[in-house]
Amino acid sequence: MIALDWGTSSLRAFRLARDGVILAQRAAPKGILAVPPGGFEAVLRETAGDWLAADPTAPLLLSGMVGSRQGWIEVPYAEAPADAAALLAKAVRHSLSDGRQAVFLPGVSCQRGDVPDVMRGEETQIIGALALAGLADGTVCTPGTHSKWVTVAGGAIRAFATFMTGELFAVLRDHSLLGRGFPRAADGSFETAPADLAAEGFRRGVAHAFADPALLRSLFSTRTLGLFDRLPAVALPDYLSGLLIGAEIAAALPEGGNRDIPVIATAGLADRYRLALAQRGYTARLIAGEDAAAAGLAAFAALLPEGTPA
Repeated sequence: MIALDWGTSSLRAFRLARDGVILAQRAAPKGILAVPPGGFEAVLRETAGDWLAADPTAPLLLSGMVGSRQGWIEVPYAEAPADAAALLAKAVRHSLSDGRQAVFLPGVSCQRGDVPDVMRGEETQIIGALALAGLADGTVCTPGTHSKWVTVAGGAIRAFATFMTGELFAVLRDHSLLGRGFPRAADGSFETAPADLAAEGFRRGVAHAFADPALLRSLFSTRTLGLFDRLPAVALPDYLSGLLIGAEIAAALPEGGNRDIPVIATAGLADRYRLALAQRGYTARLIAGEDAAAAGLAAFAALLPEGTPA
């Protein structure tokens, strides 16, 4: 099988054996926002054309934002609860220019009160993370621009909530009064705090968020701590990061849970969640995003019947 995890900003391609073993993998900065209209098949062939040519009968599976309204083929969301089999049942098949069939996986939707929530791409990572961690029940976190906190039961995604933590941090840093107090280098980039100051700023931000659940009130402390020299200016971005991540975790988890939380993220971001979760009484089980995506795609591959047309 040839499988692609195709997101907004990046593309990961995997060549998988029938049993899910990864034979080869590639990555490219060719997310859906970088693809011109009508250019998806061309990017696919640039990325994995030699794999397609070498095995013309291998099934082709695609997940992520490539199946969104802004992507290649829009695939309707599968409603929670949904496990791997239910997601595969909602997949849409599309013929490439040479007649080859591509299978596009859906995202997942759920209802929280009277408000819908959605994910697209994270479900593949979650299915993979469960396999890697040997879990079928619990809570999984996928930090990022739009963090997801997902409740899983019996191997199925039952419910989830989205937190715009990463996007809000970028907006406040780049376009608010708070960010004006963050030191910049000569080239205009934000200065990075020494490791000890960064850790202290982040820890204080998390602690403040846990102590004061009113985020709209506590955000202004990022400015006043700088004004009164209570925190070095270079550590203020880390403090703001701690405030936002702390507020997210406080809303997602009760205090002192004393259990493992699988966290699917890049190393640097995952480590921040590990530190914040520890302050809340939890242990983070860190899983790299690319490992989770590969394992998830392999799980879907294993469910495809023998002889699935390419």
